[in-house]
Amino acid sequence: MCKGAVEEKHGGFCRSHLWPPEDGTSRGETGGSIPCELCGLRASLYCLADKAYLCRKCDQSVHKANFLAFRHVRCFLCNTCQNLSRRYLIGASVEVTVTSNIGT
Repeated sequence: MCKGAVEEKHGGFCRSHLWPPEDGTSRGETGGSIPCELCGLRASLYCLADKAYLCRKCDQSVHKANFLAFRHVRCFLCNTCQNLSRRYLIGASVEVTVTSNIGT
């Protein structure tokens, strides 16, 4: 189970997830991991603007390329189950954590 999981009485979902995967399982439970789209190593970020999963090294090289790419907001993946988390990376090193869901 994910290290961020809430006690069983609260549903057992990772507290860092934005939403559970569509099939109802986490990637950690199925043993899979998401590869970086450039080098094939384990991805740690998802860039919505590029629609790409990237490792930290490739993320840095891609998002330092130009002014527009530098402004992309990327979402960290949970280290254990690889679902999207509430932690974001903006620019080169500014990390932001979302603490509440709007509309829930």
